[in-house]
Amino acid sequence: MSSEVTPARVLLIEDDLPLATIISKHLRARGHEARVAASAEEAAEAIQTGYRPTIVLLDINLPGESGWGFLRSGVLAAAGGPPVFIVSATAVPTSRLREFGCAGYLPKPFAVPTLVEIVERHHGEVGGAEPPAPQGGLDAL
Repeated sequence: MSSEVTPARVLLIEDDLPLATIISKHLRARGHEARVAASAEEAAEAIQTGYRPTIVLLDINLPGESGWGFLRSGVLAAAGGPPVFIVSATAVPTSRLREFGCAGYLPKPFAVPTLVEIVERHHGEVGGAEPPAPQGGLDAL
């Protein structure tokens, strides 16, 4: 990890555990902390018990509560409103990202280095702001 990049505390909400393992290994190799939650409920519990991510990578299609439901719950306010990037195979319109105050969207499949770059560029920003246009795909970089 380059000296100008501070370590991120990443909350990866992803039910595809092989994918989550690959992502977290790459993030850890770059000096970041990566915590995986396989459901929205597990992510909410992590935050409610004190975990404070500097960035959230959120899949939409999860078992139990959806990613949108997780965002609606308001639980991220307790974590200081970290930026949220939707990482999903589901197409997400820009209007939906704005509605939920998401920082961006990375469609699956994606290159892991692209995801790492997003984490290193955006962690620690205050989320909840209207995202700049354009959004989606590589434009989110």
